[in-house]
Order: sequence, then structure tokens, then C-alpha cells
Amino acid sequence: MGSRLLLGVAAASNVLVALATLAARGWNTGGAHAAARNTARFSSLWLLVAFAAPGLARLIRGLPAGARLVHAFVAAHLVHFAAVTALIASFERAHLVQNPVSSAAILLIGFSLVVGAGVTATPRWSRWYTALHSFTMYSTFLIFFLAYAQNPVKPLRLMAVPFALAFILRLTSGWIFYTGRVKNSN
Repeated sequence: MGSRLLLGVAAASNVLVALATLAARGWNTGGAHAAARNTARFSSLWLLVAFAAPGLARLIRGLPAGARLVHAFVAAHLVHFAAVTALIASFERAHLVQNPVSSAAILLIGFSLVVGAGVTATPRWSRWYTALHSFTMYSTFLIFFLAYAQNPVKPLRLMAVPFALAFILRLTSGWIFYTGRVKNSN
């Protein structure tokens, strides 16, 4: 699958998630909040695959490159940011006015981490560049993992399990498994 097609699929499918949520819940405060939550949840699935990609590449032939999957996550999450922007502009201006510093900090940090992960996704030879990419990926991963692990909707807490498995896959991606038998030198 080409890079542009993958980005288009990620973004368009998250737009469909938002539209389906709004169609089911209506264009009101509850519907806009639900659309924002659901687009974040959908983009988290892209993050899950992108984060686990180094380990999944051993198991799944034809898996797109890790950088492409990170870019797909960014595309899907930009749709989430658009849903949040629509929510704030339409229904939550008072919240933004009452808490401008904390709201700006949350938006700026979240946006910077996601865009930073996308910008640094393509491997370079610089240690600083690699460290920055690792920081943005692990920070974004940790935010989603903790959000699921502490979710007030108890069934959604189960999503922490696939995130933990993705973490294990990523950490074990460099491990080499020997399947051949060791020859006896006798």
C-alpha cells in the first residue's frame, strides 16, 4: 500500500468515525464530545500498530514500514484534533475562556508530541533525532496507555492489554531467536 493511500485511509476512516458518531448522537454538546472521544480511540489503534511495528514486522509479512504507520497515526489523530477544535468552537468556548493556560498547555503539548512523532518518524543517523523520536513515541504511547488503564468506563480499561502487548513487541523487536539445533561438536 502506498504512503499516500495509507494516510488517506487513516484520515478518511477517522472522518467516518466522527460523522457516524455525530449521526448517531446529533450535533450537540454530547455528540461533539463523543465524536472527539471516538476519533481519539480510533487513532489510538493506529498508534498501537505503529508502536508495535518493529516487533510485528517479524510476524506479519508486507506490513508497511514503521514510519508510514506513524504517519498514518498522525493523519488519523489530526482528524481528532479537528473534532476537538469543532467541539471547542461550537460548544465549549466558556471552558476555554475559564481555563486558558491549562487548555493551551494541554493542546500545545499533545499537538507537539503527535506532530513531533510524525516529523521524526523517518530514520536519520543523528542520535538526537532518534532520541527525539523515541521521546515523542513513548510519551504519546504512555498518554494513551494511562488513559485506557484509568478509563472510567471499565470495559475500555481492557484496551490497556493490547497496549502492553505492543510495548512488549517493541522491546523484543531486536531479539534474535535461534530455531536451528545446536550441533554437537563431539
